[in-house]
Amino acid sequence: MRLLAFLLLLAAAAPAAAQPPAATIEALRRDFPADHEALAGALAGKAPEEARRLAYAGIDRFLAARIDSILAAPGPALLALVARQGALLRALGRRDRSLCARVGDRGFFSPEALAGAAPEGLDDYGVALVETAKAGAAAREPEPAPASADDYRAWLDAVARIEPDVPVHAMLTDRELRGASSADHLCRGAAAMHEAAAAMGGGAGERVARTLLRSVIGIRRQ
Repeated sequence: MRLLAFLLLLAAAAPAAAQPPAATIEALRRDFPADHEALAGALAGKAPEEARRLAYAGIDRFLAARIDSILAAPGPALLALVARQGALLRALGRRDRSLCARVGDRGFFSPEALAGAAPEGLDDYGVALVETAKAGAAAREPEPAPASADDYRAWLDAVARIEPDVPVHAMLTDRELRGASSADHLCRGAAAMHEAAAAMGGGAGERVARTLLRSVIGIRRQ
């Protein structure tokens, strides 16, 4: 609990942009004490901006290490995660389209995300990720089936309904086009990809959600 008290003091003293995600770290203490202990040691005595950087890096490593547990969680939990991801991208995009475009590819706890203040609700999302990892680690379900071609077609149709003027399909298949795309299109496209999976629901939405979550939070960085 000493670390939580330290983080609360930092939050009171530091601007929002420099605050580490205290609720996410507390969820780690509750559900993954060994991971929390390593992170707590890194954060001890650090200034707010450095504490935020180290906290993001620790959470990012945790997510990459636990991605298989997250994806093994019940499907409704995964749909809730991609719905949160879409909402966070929309919130960030209203404030900073360029940052949203980078975070859409790399994740909300990536080094790129440190360039701006966290969107409202990020800490709740972090808690949900930790809780989903715990649920998946306890699951005894068979390995889920991957998304099918039909799943992806239905998903792309749903994306096109949400953002009809953003060529998401073409951006996914043409690297040169994607590289030349505006931050506005990248941000809105990333948000729509997550929103569409959440809106599909059922087995197809869950299978696509696993693909999206692996691509964003399962990144093992150098």
